[in-house]
Amino acid sequence: MVSSPICGASGPRFAAVRALLAGRSARRATEASPIRSHDPIDEENLPNFAADQTVYTTPWGTQLHGDSLDLLDSLADSSVDLIITSPPFALQRKKAYGNEDQDAYVDWLAQFGEAAKRVLKDTGSLVIDIGNAYRKGSPTRSLYPYRVLLKFVDELGYHLAEEFFWYNPAKLPSPLEWVNKRRIRVKDAVNTVWWFSKTEWPQADVNRVLQPYSKNMEKLLKDPEKYYKTSLRPSEHEISKHFGNDNGGAIPPNLLQISNTESNTNYLRLCRELAIKSHPARFPNDLPKFFIEFLTTPGDVVVDIFSGSNTTGMVAEQLGRKWYSFELNRDYAALSIMRFLPSIPAKAALRLYEKARENAVSLPSEARALVPDAIQSAEQSFRHAEKELHAAEVQRKLKFEHIEELEHRAEKEQATAVGTGRELVAAMQSAGEEAALAMERQSIAMKRIKLEAKALATAHAAAAALDNFYGPAVVTLPDGQTD
Repeated sequence: MVSSPICGASGPRFAAVRALLAGRSARRATEASPIRSHDPIDEENLPNFAADQTVYTTPWGTQLHGDSLDLLDSLADSSVDLIITSPPFALQRKKAYGNEDQDAYVDWLAQFGEAAKRVLKDTGSLVIDIGNAYRKGSPTRSLYPYRVLLKFVDELGYHLAEEFFWYNPAKLPSPLEWVNKRRIRVKDAVNTVWWFSKTEWPQADVNRVLQPYSKNMEKLLKDPEKYYKTSLRPSEHEISKHFGNDNGGAIPPNLLQISNTESNTNYLRLCRELAIKSHPARFPNDLPKFFIEFLTTPGDVVVDIFSGSNTTGMVAEQLGRKWYSFELNRDYAALSIMRFLPSIPAKAALRLYEKARENAVSLPSEARALVPDAIQSAEQSFRHAEKELHAAEVQRKLKFEHIEELEHRAEKEQATAVGTGRELVAAMQSAGEEAALAMERQSIAMKRIKLEAKALATAHAAAAALDNFYGPAVVTLPDGQTD
């Protein structure tokens, strides 16, 4: 790796920049640590997807573009452990990412439910995050989420393993007419999440999603006899002596409180820096994470049939699950590659995104290949900014020296009773304005060098961040062995 050009820079003006570079590199290199204990995808046994359907691949999964019904046809019977998805909701207003009319929604979604059931293992699950909606022009609720439930159970043969409710405290008040304007309804902050299973006995293990104990429970575990006695409660539930056992954590409820705020994610960071509009309806990481950990084990296969920005695939990658994500919109599918580019400079990410819009990208090899050029480009930009800052400082110094000369001249003329003439006053005023401009240029140059330092820190952290996200690169030795 090429050394940073600011390592040898001296002077107080570089101290903050050096600290920023060092801290940012260390922080970026430790982001998104994966959990893996099984082998990634065996490329020889991949489903038979068409070449033009593949957007990008990773060690554990594939982002695909196309109609989900067609893509599901490429998967073998009973080959998937979990399908988790958030289909376009049946909202009153049409959205840019595509949503279906309420009247046709149930039959439309049932097509995917039927195709999904074929590919699920007998122990597999289908988890659907389905948003609520009001009837068009009325302050009363649409029943389409419940019609979906009845359709899937009564006609498609699914079992309702359990219903979950996702509470999003950060959700904005809606719908505008009934909540904000007329104020006759409260904020709708809960989505229904149906957990369907192919049989009555899907794979599941609560021990994988235990939550931290409450403070009161922690006190009880430290001294059970002090805080409770075995007895029969008024509800006739018996508190047994086993209540004080430490089981590793608390069993989570079916109300999942997860704020959908991800302003600091790598995906949105790159979208902002590149001025690309992100997908408007994004999963929070913790929602698919809960169900992937709850309903699968490392090495299992996870599918998202409406992947959007592909949060599901990214979480599955980090948890060591094989994954396939389907997205009808090629641009959205290509843009989701940003989730798999930790600490990659924006210009390098743009190259991969533009390629993914037309051809398949192989990660992380193609990302790693861009790192040396990204570092070199960032170093050149930093050196150029450093020169601009130095030039601005020289100009500022010269302007202030000129002001000092004029002040000395004024003092001398005043001492000899000559008086300061109009020309000298005008010269001092002009010199002051030029000095102010020089200070402004220096300030702008300092801001730029800080931005370039951030870019350089990102470039230097990229290789370590990629290794942390995907695992170390495998080097092939001359004799065919790997190191």
